[in-house]
Amino acid sequence: MKIVLATCGTRGDVQPILTLALALKDTGHEVLLAAPPENAFWVAHYDCPFHALGSNVETILEGCPNAHTVKPAITFLRFVRQELKIQFSQLPSIIRGADLVLGASLASGLRSVSEFLDIPYGFIALTPQLLPSSHYPFLSAKKHDMPRWINRLSWEIAKGIDNFNLKALINKERRSLGLTPIHDAWSHILGDHVIVASDPSLGRVPPDVKQMYTQTGYFHLAQKEVLDGKTETFLASGPPPLYVGFGSMPSQDLEAMTPLILDAVRSGGHRVIISRPWANGGSPSGDQDCYFIPNSPHNLLFPHLAAVVHHGGAGTTATAAKAGVPQIIVPHILDQYYWANRVHQSGLGPKPIWRSRLTRRRLAKAIEECLSDAAMRNRAKEISELIQAMDSLGKAVRLIESAFV
Repeated sequence: MKIVLATCGTRGDVQPILTLALALKDTGHEVLLAAPPENAFWVAHYDCPFHALGSNVETILEGCPNAHTVKPAITFLRFVRQELKIQFSQLPSIIRGADLVLGASLASGLRSVSEFLDIPYGFIALTPQLLPSSHYPFLSAKKHDMPRWINRLSWEIAKGIDNFNLKALINKERRSLGLTPIHDAWSHILGDHVIVASDPSLGRVPPDVKQMYTQTGYFHLAQKEVLDGKTETFLASGPPPLYVGFGSMPSQDLEAMTPLILDAVRSGGHRVIISRPWANGGSPSGDQDCYFIPNSPHNLLFPHLAAVVHHGGAGTTATAAKAGVPQIIVPHILDQYYWANRVHQSGLGPKPIWRSRLTRRRLAKAIEECLSDAAMRNRAKEISELIQAMDSLGKAVRLIESAFV
């Protein structure tokens, strides 16, 4: 088949979809990955056909410091509306002639365009939380210990907002294509059968989900990058260090938090690698206990660490779990709060620290709990073995070949 996979989001949204595209390509299918333009360079290293879709997401995020606050959330909603219009203008030429299209993340216009061109459609969710349930709230909620009736209410409120916001935009574009209006934006985007690309050992789809789905497990990319020599030297020069990185969250946030992070780590006498994508790798001022790293292949780096401190992105959470190391999550936005809760409830890390509540004392306490808890380390190894035994990509490819055409 000719299969187009389309996504809109950060590298964390693109990388697992690229992984699936490569698996489908290896099976003999003709694939095309459509994603934000900043991904073209690194995707080219994997010999996967690529087409730019929409705007540069990294630029948008860098313009939104303090992502956990209200103002960036408003900017994000404006971005979603803008991207939807762009998708309706770009997608017809991108997917025309395809036998199947698969959407993910914020590719909200794909199903309507596929309907217009009479192409089968499927959706890939990187978190179970995209499927409405009383077991967790809507994505914008931070608290995950609320009664189920409140969780259900959050979904009803979100449905009303989406139907006022997204549904109106989608129906406006659908009218221009001669399509009938939709009645619910969320269920329209999810489609008839959702591939849930997350590990059930971390977060199983709840039993009250009405949506048809198949949970395959996360799609882990066999990264072609290698650890550079300086990083390997730092790793070998002492006990396993901590890692601190907040993925696609604005770099200004991490830069401002670096003194706090160093104080918290050093208060316990630990070593640390801090991800700073905007800077060259190296130790600041000749420090022996700290190493700044630009970009690194997480699947190669994480197994060498004592613990991973991160933002709770689906990909980072899954990679740390597969590596078998404890996690401390500092969630900023959206499903990061879901993964923070799941990591804690699964025994893989201490209670998460919301970005708005991050202090030196709280981080230092979480680090000590993480490194001194033998049961937590053992649980991390158990989960790692379960994940490594899964054939997530094979399951997804077989499902796509049997259920989506």
